[in-house]
Amino acid sequence: MTFERSASAALVVALLCCSSPAQPQERQAAPPARASAPATERAAPTEAPAPPALRVRPVPELSPFTPRVVENLRGIRGRSDRRQDDVFMKVGDSSTVSRGFLRCFADPEEVQLGAHASLAATIDHFRNRHAGGRDSFRRQSRAAHEGWSARHVLSGNPPPVLAEVRAIRPRFAFVMNGGNDVEGRDDYVYATRMMRIAEMLGDNGVIPILNSIPPRDDDDDADRWVARYNQVSWAIAEAMALPYLDYHQVMEGLPRRGLAGDGVHPNIFIEGSRGLACRFDAQGLQHGHNARNLLALRGLDALRRTVLDGEAALDPAPPAAEGRGTAQAPWELRRLPFAELRDTRSEGSSAIDAYPGCEAPQDESGRELVYRFRLEAPLDVRILAVGRGDTDVDVHLLRERASGDACVERADREIERRLEPGTWVITVDTFSEGGAARAGEVLVLVAPAPAR
Repeated sequence: MTFERSASAALVVALLCCSSPAQPQERQAAPPARASAPATERAAPTEAPAPPALRVRPVPELSPFTPRVVENLRGIRGRSDRRQDDVFMKVGDSSTVSRGFLRCFADPEEVQLGAHASLAATIDHFRNRHAGGRDSFRRQSRAAHEGWSARHVLSGNPPPVLAEVRAIRPRFAFVMNGGNDVEGRDDYVYATRMMRIAEMLGDNGVIPILNSIPPRDDDDDADRWVARYNQVSWAIAEAMALPYLDYHQVMEGLPRRGLAGDGVHPNIFIEGSRGLACRFDAQGLQHGHNARNLLALRGLDALRRTVLDGEAALDPAPPAAEGRGTAQAPWELRRLPFAELRDTRSEGSSAIDAYPGCEAPQDESGRELVYRFRLEAPLDVRILAVGRGDTDVDVHLLRERASGDACVERADREIERRLEPGTWVITVDTFSEGGAARAGEVLVLVAPAPAR
């Protein structure tokens, strides 16, 4: 399945100083420039006016339901008429299995919506017994289990994610893996697995609702990795035009970050000896599971209204990106974070084959995706490129212009670096082996580097 790609330039660029990715294979030396390449692609880049300064903006708690997103979600729905529009499934680990997540919506006496009474219609919509003889809120999912990572969700025949789809025929899926994945300290692998989960669901007419993972107070190093993993999951949702619930952002504003005494799992509002995870007044929403349940309900409500009931997009389309992604006309980045899926088999240009400025002998004669931005103040930037399947690309950071001799740093997957004010260029260039370009789809993320 191919999700709709963003019209704006966006690679998943994730610069991770603390990561420990697999060492890249030895690369072949770059061949001489190919005289047969089209002149329009081989010409030296010309000077262009400096782009407007880059701006950093926070990710919303609930991602925008723009025309692009709504159209894509309706397209996923149209892939299968065997799914039930009033059923959702859960994919995740112990925080998803927890009785504090969503189950309280099944009992009207446990729900106190307060100022959020308009969401009652969405609760009623999913409060049925169509999820394998139970309601979706209380259903024990085959795709969620304590201690599970994204690997577990994809392992087996059929994998648990598809076993649950076949068991209850849901239209929607809450997906929140990563809490256990961070122990591996490899968000590149995490990205490939999460894209595969989202793709499997979408191919089967199930709309994935991606979630960020909670903070960690039990392990400072793990907590730093949580921020990196969450940038990756956001990038996947942005690139694939899927809903994203930034639960981590919500929890950061709560007392004790919304965590229980173990510093790992969300806490619940308790009155007497009774847990009330669906109490949404000022007191209740100071607790992790309560805040998560409200955010999840808001996401379901937006989906019900736009995808099922046919309401127009809830949010306006962002400004279209300028440029063509070539060395002559780079995509101009205006804001961070930025992410999208591109394909080096057909997009970008083929103007840069080598990067002597970085003393790099690798053969980069495949097509490159080119991005440009301007900084007015120093900024720690993270850049990550995740190739899908056999795709093999390298990341290059250039100063001022799209030319190999302007290279200041290169990496097989990711770069993290403090950038000074001025104009910067990023290329995600396709490695060639034995004369054949290892081209294909790539997820690119460019974002502010998380605090170390």
